[in-house]
Amino acid sequence: MAKSLKDKVIDALMEAVGADARIELDDAPGDKIGGVVLSGSFASQSPGERQDHIWKHLDAHLNTFERTRVTFIVTDTPEEYEALKRAAM
Repeated sequence: MAKSLKDKVIDALMEAVGADARIELDDAPGDKIGGVVLSGSFASQSPGERQDHIWKHLDAHLNTFERTRVTFIVTDTPEEYEALKRAAM
């Protein structure tokens, strides 16, 4: 049986940042997905470096059509994410 898009994206993201990362994917309108990746491995990277790194892995795992169905991937460290949540309260 063929893997779902979410499974392919999770596989690519785990390869990119490691199995200990927190990955949350959600359905988006138009049969698309987006999500959040929280990993301590992002601490030494700029936002652009983080995005380049994960999209390189997504490109290697997804075909052109599948890639167009991924709307966004937020890349934060767990500490950055918690700070954003506290600030939003």
